[in-house]
Amino acid sequence: MRFWLFIISTLLLTACQPSDKALVDKLNSLSYACHYSNLDSTELYARQVLRIADNYTNGRAEALNHLAFVQMAKMDYQQAESTLNDIPELTDNQIELLVCYVQQMRLCQRRSHNKDFHDFRERAITCMKRINEERNQLDDRQQRRLRYGETEFAIVNSTYYYYVGLENQSIDALMAIDPNEVRRDTAQYLNYLYNVGAGGIITEGSAEDIYQEEMDYLTHCLSIAQRFHYPYFEAQAKEALADHTGDLQLADEALHLFEDYGDIYQIAGAHRTLASCYHALGDDVMALEHLNKALSDTTINQAPDLVASIREQLSVAYAALNDKSASDNNRNLYLDIQEQTRQDRELEARAAQYDKASEQLNWMLIAVVGAIVLLVFLLWLFNYLNRRSKDDHQLVDLLEQKAEDLQVRRLSVEKSERRHLDQRAKVSMVMGILPFIDRIRHEVSRLGRADATDRQDSLDYIRELTDKINEQNDMLTQWIQLRQGELNLHIESFPLQPLFDIVARGRTSFEIKGVSLTVEPTEAVIKADRVLTLFMINTLADNARKFTSKGGNVTVSASEQADYVELSVQDTGCGMNPEQLAHVFDHKVIGDHGFGLMNCKGIIEKYRKMSQLFSVCQLSAESEQGRGSRFFFRLPKGVKRVWVGIVGLVGLLGLVGSVPAAAVDYRSQAHIFADSAYFCNVNGQYQRTLQFADSCRQCLNKYYQEHYPYGRQLMQVNGDTSPLPAEIQWLHDSVDINYQVILDIRNESAIAALALHEWQLYAYNNKVYTQLFKELSADNTLTDYCRIMQQSQSNKRIAIILLVVILMLIVPAYYMLYYRHRLYDRHCRERMQLDNLELADDELRRVELEDSKLHVANSVLDNCLSALKHETMYYPSHIRQLVDKGDIDSLSEVTLYYRDLYGILSAQAMRQVEQVKLHVSRTTFLGHPVLGNDNMLRYLADILKPQSDDVQQKDDQYIVFTITRQEPLSDIDYLRCRQILRDHGDATHRRACGITLATHDSPLTTITITLPTYHHGQV
Repeated sequence: MRFWLFIISTLLLTACQPSDKALVDKLNSLSYACHYSNLDSTELYARQVLRIADNYTNGRAEALNHLAFVQMAKMDYQQAESTLNDIPELTDNQIELLVCYVQQMRLCQRRSHNKDFHDFRERAITCMKRINEERNQLDDRQQRRLRYGETEFAIVNSTYYYYVGLENQSIDALMAIDPNEVRRDTAQYLNYLYNVGAGGIITEGSAEDIYQEEMDYLTHCLSIAQRFHYPYFEAQAKEALADHTGDLQLADEALHLFEDYGDIYQIAGAHRTLASCYHALGDDVMALEHLNKALSDTTINQAPDLVASIREQLSVAYAALNDKSASDNNRNLYLDIQEQTRQDRELEARAAQYDKASEQLNWMLIAVVGAIVLLVFLLWLFNYLNRRSKDDHQLVDLLEQKAEDLQVRRLSVEKSERRHLDQRAKVSMVMGILPFIDRIRHEVSRLGRADATDRQDSLDYIRELTDKINEQNDMLTQWIQLRQGELNLHIESFPLQPLFDIVARGRTSFEIKGVSLTVEPTEAVIKADRVLTLFMINTLADNARKFTSKGGNVTVSASEQADYVELSVQDTGCGMNPEQLAHVFDHKVIGDHGFGLMNCKGIIEKYRKMSQLFSVCQLSAESEQGRGSRFFFRLPKGVKRVWVGIVGLVGLLGLVGSVPAAAVDYRSQAHIFADSAYFCNVNGQYQRTLQFADSCRQCLNKYYQEHYPYGRQLMQVNGDTSPLPAEIQWLHDSVDINYQVILDIRNESAIAALALHEWQLYAYNNKVYTQLFKELSADNTLTDYCRIMQQSQSNKRIAIILLVVILMLIVPAYYMLYYRHRLYDRHCRERMQLDNLELADDELRRVELEDSKLHVANSVLDNCLSALKHETMYYPSHIRQLVDKGDIDSLSEVTLYYRDLYGILSAQAMRQVEQVKLHVSRTTFLGHPVLGNDNMLRYLADILKPQSDDVQQKDDQYIVFTITRQEPLSDIDYLRCRQILRDHGDATHRRACGITLATHDSPLTTITITLPTYHHGQV
């Protein structure tokens, strides 16, 4: 009916103003003819129509469509949107509405407004359905406009699907155009030829056949465009040909044509194409210049997809110029835009829910009409009354649970506080060494001007001081090792060959250096910790690689003896002299071997201390200067069994390899390798990134083969994306795999390839990453979004009204049927319990925060003390050696360096100690009230274990405990006690707090403890 009303009104208008209508139609036809040849003329004719077609709404609507076309070409998207929004208010002409909605689709595609795109697409489809009902009654001019609208609809659809990565839908949309029909409109036929030839539409045949066919389409498009003077399509064809061939001249000609034509979007695209050609020629400076020109007009920021492609090429150009920072910045911008322009996955879920919600709303309408109000109300009321006591009980249970959690956390805090006390005591011991070092420096400074006697006295005094420092260091080492020496070993019997296979997989790093790696097969079975064994093999192999020059060889082997298996790593490198060999496993680093060998030695020593079974364990080295080295270690033989593979071992040690397929969670390993690739990129180890990426791909391929034995699609390192990449095919086939890991590894591979200037590898990985990301983010249900919304609108209104009525009935009924005093009583009980819960929560959070703070401080102090021990333990002995040699110059230099290094490390540890303060309050020690920290004083009592004690008040500030015990107090326990009392003195500002020891001829030990006295009201 509406269509016929439109036809009748059109006829009446024509009858009234035939001359104006003819002129308007002629001007509109001229405006359309200039679309792809001259934008200014297009706009001029359209504005003339708007001035004269006051009563001809269809003509005005067509003119507005032409004007919006120009505004989009000039990237005045806001004005174009405003112009197009005026058309539905102006006319009911379905053809012009179709063109309007198609242009809105293109505008949404340019701006990456995916949801709005589908909305306008739905409207365009509705228009075409209405037009098809009366298609045979359209005149020639209307047929031409409809042909334009339909072909433009197909082309815009194809372009949209191409940019969001839905290539099949893109092909189907363009193939819906009938080439014979579209030939009747030269401009649209050129548009069709260009879009087919630009790439991605032709899929049948070999790569060479596809390339040739695309070139034929583009050449044909160029020929027709030149013949009929369509500079826009001439430029499009030349740009596409330049993309295919890398012809710099064609790209430059396309740029000038677009500049003359005035399409800002295409000008930026032409600069991008020119940059690609310059990059292919190796002139990345010019490529960078054109890419910056492409971004110089900020108007193109309205087109995220275009900006993303330019940013991606900028990343490549900067990488080629070795500007890593700029390359990373542009790639991050490219990835951010990909994320910003992805389709909203939430809408996909919502669209599916609307169908279900529509059915539920219909059932709700039927149910609400009946007895649901009364029934639901009664059920709710009775359930609520019956649940009341249970709710109270649940609050009590929750409060008890909070109390238990609080108690557990307080125990953890006490443990952390005691550990921190040990750390503070260690730091105090460390700080006590500084005066000895300063005395050594003083004596060294006197050596130069002392006579022989004084000189000898100074040297003797320096020896005495180094002995004292060594005594303190030995005690500190023993104390630290009380905790650090607790190495947990998982002893089992296992075959060596799987570990050798893992090491063999890492030969890429050897090949990069030009060193060959030989891993000899073995059937040996050993009894040890599997993880630590692999660590030792890898450490020795990595050291061998470092000290072997290009052309050398590293051999990993194992030989079985009667009671043990000897694992050997032999190289043909530079070797070591006898002095280096003698100290290669010492606590000092010789020959740049690092701490890996020291760790290996520590592992072997731990084995030997465990059991007599490991008495065969040994770590040793053989070497000759210039003839290479052999490092070997021995482990006891194990019993042969069928073993499960090592899950996650490779990721733990950062090695490349694989384990038996039947025993491995390949998806977990792939995730570990992906994380490792990320951290390698962060650390600038790009070749290592590619190795981890290769291992990740192998894991994913093995998982695919394991679960899909008949599948033939495997991920590739590099290749051509014209056949569908394996991971994309997996997605289409719904293979159950972690596609986020695939995205991560493709992205990290692209970043590494950029840094290594491997452009083909980068292009492949970036293409796969982008395509997979778009496929994963594609929302195929958005087409139904608007339809479902429209269908559910009426049901929603009815349901909302009914729900409001129900709520209005429930509230007064609830109030009237429930006695207010009972509500008030229950409210008071619940409020009290809730207050208690809040207090318990606050206390728990406070204790958790304190525990976390102590944990961090203890961990940092562990590292500080361990670093201080490893970095400075060597120097006292070295100073002693220099004293014995009489090398005064070196002695002065080493002493100064030792003092500076020790000062820096000890100051770092001291800063951590100062961050944690002791909290004191009224408490008891041995049954007497004192001012102190309860946990620390209980710890003090646990250490002392007194057999008897005597208490005396010392003025009004201190209380003195005299304790007698059978066993003498160890040095470490004494230091702990001293630190507890020193902390109490600092916290209470009573500096007389302390501890003294007295020994007798009898075996008894007398200990005097001085603590602060507690006064009433004191905090």
